[in-house]
Formats: sequence, structure tokens, C-alpha cells
Amino acid sequence: MTISAAASASDLTHDRLLRIRGTRNLRDVGGYPAGSGRRTRWRTLLRTDALDRLPAESQQRLIDIGLRHVIDLRWPDELAEFPSVFAASDRVSYLSVPLRDNNPMPAGIAVTYRRILDTRSRELATIARSLLDRGGVPAVIGCAAGVDRTGVTIALLLSAVGVPADIVAADYALSVDSYRGHGGETGLDDWRGGEVTLDCRAEYMLEAVDHLERTHGGGRGLLASNGFADDELDRLTDLLTEVIDR
Repeated sequence: MTISAAASASDLTHDRLLRIRGTRNLRDVGGYPAGSGRRTRWRTLLRTDALDRLPAESQQRLIDIGLRHVIDLRWPDELAEFPSVFAASDRVSYLSVPLRDNNPMPAGIAVTYRRILDTRSRELATIARSLLDRGGVPAVIGCAAGVDRTGVTIALLLSAVGVPADIVAADYALSVDSYRGHGGETGLDDWRGGEVTLDCRAEYMLEAVDHLERTHGGGRGLLASNGFADDELDRLTDLLTEVIDR
């Protein structure tokens, strides 16, 4: 598979990269084509890096956008050391779903993504089901950098509601643009010392989505195999997408 010209990053950035103090990779996944005559809703599903450094004004800005639900994909030791500012919030719901353990990644980023899909399908379904709860959206999903664990989760959800694979992959690759907007290039200063090096080429996610389709029947297939009924899958689509006005 290759990325079409229509899925280039320059075509996907309208109102998408959210510059809110305390974040480096906060993005909206609205506005993407999602099946016949539909597109993903704006300000409904966001993706982010860790939300442990948000000052009060940034927290309020997210709530003003409409935020009602926070899903944190980090490991327990990460949560203990750098707790989300929303973990004890009485204004939004907070859900911790560690997407994988903190053992070293297997060889290759694409291999890691395939492994998450194959071994953490139950956790991915838990995340998707939480969006169906009352107050489940607007939601933000994030991990430490908002790239790997977040990328696979967002890819699963976008696939489940009909977003084409090349668009999913292009959205994943936008992390580079998001971090560059905070002053980095290829080596990115981490707030906690050291350096974060981004390697999020669209091809990695294309391979993961291709694996998702071939092995699990796409996002809908993976969720169905983990207990989602057809009407729940349709409701997820209605929550995350809308009919395009002609």
C-alpha cells in the first residue's frame, strides 16, 4: 500500500494541531473521510502525549473544547511518577488502560504495532467501549509521547469507523509536525531530561493497518471478536462520524 496524494500531511492539518500549553502532541482526528458520505467529527476524539504538566488554564481550555473523558494508556509506573492532571478530576472521567507492559519493544516498530493488535485486543475493546458510555465523548486518548500506543489505538478506532488506511497512516505521521511546532527537529528535548527521537513513518502504520485487516477483519472485526454487537459498532460509528452535508 502507498499513501495517496489526498492523504498527504498538508491536506490533513486544518484546525488539527492544538497548541495548548503543557502538551506537545495534542491533535484532533476530525474531518477525515469515513466511508460513503461520512467524515469523522471534529472536537470529538483527540490524541495526545502525557497530560501530567497541564496548568490550570490549559485544563480549562480542554474542558471548554468539550472534553469529558480521558483515556491514559501509560504503564502503572509512569502513572505513579507522572500522574495525569485529570486522574482525580471531578469534571471529566478518567480511565487507565495500560496498553502493553514496559518491557523493551521487539525488533522493529511495525512488529510492535502488530503485537499490540494481536495481544492487547481486549484492552483496545475496553477503550472503544468506554466511548459508548454516557459522557464517553468528547474524549482524549494519550500515552507518554502520543505516538506508539496512542497511534495503534487511534488507528484501530479510525479503521472501525471506516477511515481509509492511507489517511490513518498520514494522521499517525503528523506527530513529527506536532513536535516540530514545539521547537524540535529530529531530536526532541524531553521535559524530563534526555532526548526523544521520533521515528513515526507512515509506512509503519500502513503495515499495522494491513495486518489488522488481514488478521482481524479490520477494526470492526477486532471489536466484534471482543464482544461488540453490530448495533454497538454502528453506534460507535455514529458517535465518531457524521454525514457530510451536500
